[in-house]
Amino acid sequence: MEKYRILIIEDNPDTRRFLEAMLSKEFEVITAENGVIGIEFARNKAPDLILLDIVLPILSGYDACSLLKKDEKTKHIPVIFLSAKSSVTDITQGLSSGADDYIPKPFDYKELLARIHSRLRKNAEATAQPIQVGELRIDPSNREVTFAGKKAMLTLTEFDILRCLAAKAGAVVSREDILKDVWKDESHKTNDRTIDVHIRALRRKIPLLTKHVISIYGVGYKYEK
Repeated sequence: MEKYRILIIEDNPDTRRFLEAMLSKEFEVITAENGVIGIEFARNKAPDLILLDIVLPILSGYDACSLLKKDEKTKHIPVIFLSAKSSVTDITQGLSSGADDYIPKPFDYKELLARIHSRLRKNAEATAQPIQVGELRIDPSNREVTFAGKKAMLTLTEFDILRCLAAKAGAVVSREDILKDVWKDESHKTNDRTIDVHIRALRRKIPLLTKHVISIYGVGYKYEK
């Protein structure tokens, strides 16, 4: 069976060598010491997932992630930030730049591996039928979202949250159910306020969603038809 390919963009040589040594037991691993080289490798070597540091020479991880998510060739690749910057502001900025997950350093390797498997599994789950709710169309086969015929550029997590809500359009979906649906076996390790960050990003990218994605105070969210 062909191995998944992981791209590590990390400037610290010790961390880079550790991750490469550990992950090589299960994955094909590519490494880059800065964001510029990392973006080039992402475009030309087609990794299945990217581990990205934030404090990098030449180009910050935030900027590298934004560029990756704007590029047609790389926007579908899950990005996990792995950074010593661990404040709420740092995590919010990281997710807002398009990352699909954020793990503060120092990290537990078993948790990192579980997050990697979770993201790879979600990216492979693309067999469901398209969802059509009014002017919103969600196609899981290519993870494409259009609203009123206009394509929206969403991260994998944003896509999964919107799919979860649209699949249950008209019903209130609790935060707990969103976490279980989107983060699956990692839901107990994820702060449910992370959902709010992604919802704000969805409303910013598709302004008309503001009147459809409704916050239900103290419970969760609902996609109003």
